[in-house]
Amino acid sequence: MKRLALLSLLLLLAACSGHTIHRIEVDLLSFIPQNQRQGELDLIEAQVRLPDDPAGQPVEVPGAEALVDGRLAIGVKLKNTGTTNASLSLDVRMGPGSDNDLYDDNQGDISATSKEVDLAPGQETDAILTLDLQPNTQAFNLVKSGRFRIGVKISMRGERVQYTLTQADVLLRLKLFNLIPNP
Repeated sequence: MKRLALLSLLLLLAACSGHTIHRIEVDLLSFIPQNQRQGELDLIEAQVRLPDDPAGQPVEVPGAEALVDGRLAIGVKLKNTGTTNASLSLDVRMGPGSDNDLYDDNQGDISATSKEVDLAPGQETDAILTLDLQPNTQAFNLVKSGRFRIGVKISMRGERVQYTLTQADVLLRLKLFNLIPNP
């Protein structure tokens, strides 16, 4: 009788663990050098890419084929230090691991999420861009490939704006039992 109870308990535990979803969080901000996280845009029209490499930041996710869903969050603190209004465009770009320029709309790169911000002189704001990674979307498929690139482009029209990248997080939910091949 004890064996039957033990066997039942083991089968129950095995069934539960097959439905377990693991959560992986990656702080992409730690991959961007400190001296590239902040700066100032000045001129009538200017732009900056974070990181400054046009290929963006490469990211590898082992076991990404078990991806269930996820979330991407990028935060930028902006302050208009000029004397005129400023209009900013924030664009999070993603592309396959083999892409060498995330900003040329070639080789599979996409605009994953974007935001427009207007600032009056002296005004500051925290702009947060979020993207839910849902199945059968381009961004989801890039992450699920296991190797992708990511970058942020900030474009400005105005006199002078200070920026500081404050957040760059990827949260992935994986069902690791999906990695076990079915016979």
